[in-house]
Amino acid sequence: MNKTHDHFRVPLSDTYRRKSPFDLLVEHMGKIRECIDLLTGEMIQYYKGDYKGFSELARKVSAFEHEADIIKGNIRNHLPHSLLMPVDKGKFLWALREQDAILDHAENLVQMLDMRHTKIPKELQGLFIEHMMLVAQTVKTMEDAVENIKDLVESGFIKKEREETKGFIHKVHEAEYKADKKKYDMTKKIYQIEKKLMPMDEYHLLKIADWVDDIADHAENVADWLRSMIAR
Repeated sequence: MNKTHDHFRVPLSDTYRRKSPFDLLVEHMGKIRECIDLLTGEMIQYYKGDYKGFSELARKVSAFEHEADIIKGNIRNHLPHSLLMPVDKGKFLWALREQDAILDHAENLVQMLDMRHTKIPKELQGLFIEHMMLVAQTVKTMEDAVENIKDLVESGFIKKEREETKGFIHKVHEAEYKADKKKYDMTKKIYQIEKKLMPMDEYHLLKIADWVDDIADHAENVADWLRSMIAR
């Protein structure tokens, strides 16, 4: 009888290693960063007036969103009782929701841009490209913060790791601030040349700036929830 039980018994540490919510959170984040990397290259081409292949991009972004949804489902299915988690379960889930919102915005963005190809005036192209790259950098910096909080949890929240994690979170805020500043420059320039623009083009240029910047905003929100998780 005991031998049979031993055959089916799995060490508790192995169970949680296989089903670590933080491992899955990092995996989910990796899908987001891959998607934003792809989006960045295609958006730069779009800003330069090259729309070919954009419909294919919409399909690829939807595929990333689907893959991330599967990981998100695995996280929820394997999330231990809050009493067994090293951080607050609710805050962890909010961080996951904000990560997920990045992909939702990316998917909505490419679908909307594929419906109407809005020409970016030459005097705006540089600003739009710089903004997209700053937004992508915010997401990449957020991935570093997510990976670091996994290391923090595994270390047992030692002080050195905690300070390092706070540093990564601070870098996310810095990156998002730079993206926001660039968006301000874009908006200002759009209004400066508005007499050259058709009203609908002006509207779409402003919306593109908003939609892209939303990605950085949600990355910053993830960082806020990470900081809340480690606050002691």
